[in-house]
Amino acid sequence: MSSYQVVRSKIAKTKVLLTEPWLARFVPETKLFSSENLKAMLAKFNEVYVKPDRGRRGERVIAISVLPDGSYQIKHENAENTVEKIANAVNFVKKIAGNDQFIVQRGITMLCVDESPFDLRVNVQKPYAKWIVSSMIAKKQAPGKIVTNYSQGGILLEFEEALKLAGLEKSQVSKIKKLLTNIGERTARVLNEKYPGLRELGLDIALDKMSHKPWILEVNTKPQYPKGLSDKFDRYRRIIKQKNG
Repeated sequence: MSSYQVVRSKIAKTKVLLTEPWLARFVPETKLFSSENLKAMLAKFNEVYVKPDRGRRGERVIAISVLPDGSYQIKHENAENTVEKIANAVNFVKKIAGNDQFIVQRGITMLCVDESPFDLRVNVQKPYAKWIVSSMIAKKQAPGKIVTNYSQGGILLEFEEALKLAGLEKSQVSKIKKLLTNIGERTARVLNEKYPGLRELGLDIALDKMSHKPWILEVNTKPQYPKGLSDKFDRYRRIIKQKNG
């Protein structure tokens, strides 16, 4: 039996975050996948991401965007194609989803480094009685990919380095880091009220390319910690292991 709680459902965690008004402003609109919801979301936003409610490692994620001529561009893994009707996009998703529940989430135009979008991983842990943000890191999309997951070829960058390469000033980086720390700790406390067995979280957060507003794309209750960039992930892993061991 696991020594700490794992919550797989993305929609379940999203609903909990939406109960906290301050956090809700950082949660992109997310709905369960259906033909009606996909149509409504694409009418409201130019791009959406469709992904498994209980998926991991960025697998089976689909990006769908509305083109100027009204057709729909579908990106999945390393391929993309264009369909004329929303029904074709629905059928594509159904084929990938099979019998699994999927969600539809508003797409965010993310901040870039060398024209490649990146998001941020904010790691939060509760080794004792208090939740603390232990590390932050950036994950840049690999060429041809639509996700930043390390398992999908995502390129890891130091947090401050990524934001500076994206053109942010030192004062802006400091302000964003403070805000993300607040988001991470408050997210942990809100989820912990619903799920008392949580011990660690990994928040995937996108920064809007123009406004730099953070958006909580996903909250992982069993985050992965790749090696090779810095000692932050290894140190975090040891603390959790020692506490739960």
